[in-house]
Amino acid sequence: MHFKPLTNLNSCRVLISNDDGINAYGIKLLEKILSGITTDIWVVAPKNEKSGASHAITSDKLRSMQGHSSVDAFPNDIIQISDKHYAVDGTPTDCVRIALNMIMKDNLPDIVISGINNGRNIADDITYSGTIGVAVEGILHGIPSIAVSQLVDGATDINWEIAEKYLPELLQKICRGTYSADTLININFPNVPFSELKGIKICSHGTRRFTAGTIEHNRINKNAVIKLNNTDNTFPPDNEEIKQSITVSALTINLSDNAGLKELETMLK
Repeated sequence: MHFKPLTNLNSCRVLISNDDGINAYGIKLLEKILSGITTDIWVVAPKNEKSGASHAITSDKLRSMQGHSSVDAFPNDIIQISDKHYAVDGTPTDCVRIALNMIMKDNLPDIVISGINNGRNIADDITYSGTIGVAVEGILHGIPSIAVSQLVDGATDINWEIAEKYLPELLQKICRGTYSADTLININFPNVPFSELKGIKICSHGTRRFTAGTIEHNRINKNAVIKLNNTDNTFPPDNEEIKQSITVSALTINLSDNAGLKELETMLK
């Protein structure tokens, strides 16, 4: 299955969320950027910061909401700030589920956009990301989804203007694609002056892994234990290029490892 292209974003209904919280600068900027494209923007985001929440849900809370159609029944969990703005006492994934199953259930969004995250989401770090978690949940509900992040790396001065300038055209172009129904798009903006920007790069995700240090002997269970003492970071394209380019990648939520499956077939004959 594939998503149909969204050729006219001006007529689209958009759901935005994040993991930095509804009052974060990035989500307010995202709404501002999108307001130049469409007027039908809904914001359902965590009441407080939930960075690193990945694709977690608050299971007891969501279970208690099953069968309910009105947010009025949950005044402590869902706060309606204005007509299309809701703060949720929960994870980013909670927000998407509540939006799609309660708040917007009669008028579902055409697209889910997450961010703009305060910090980039690249390499294996995406497995921790609540920003990515929002987009994953959108995909699981059959809605095209995009995650947007801004490189910070501890900087006090952040050039959000690159996102403000380039994101509208990027969205218009990206949304014309017919991606697999398992695919979400991940966009990262660099934190550099416009004069140092090296354009837009399409790239795959690299790795951020611990490398083996010394091998020590575990006296308790007599097994060899690898002591991890440093990290190996590989970001295609190279890390410096990512710091100076707008990077766009496609992620799939289908976690099957075809090579691993073949190995299992061999091992379990």
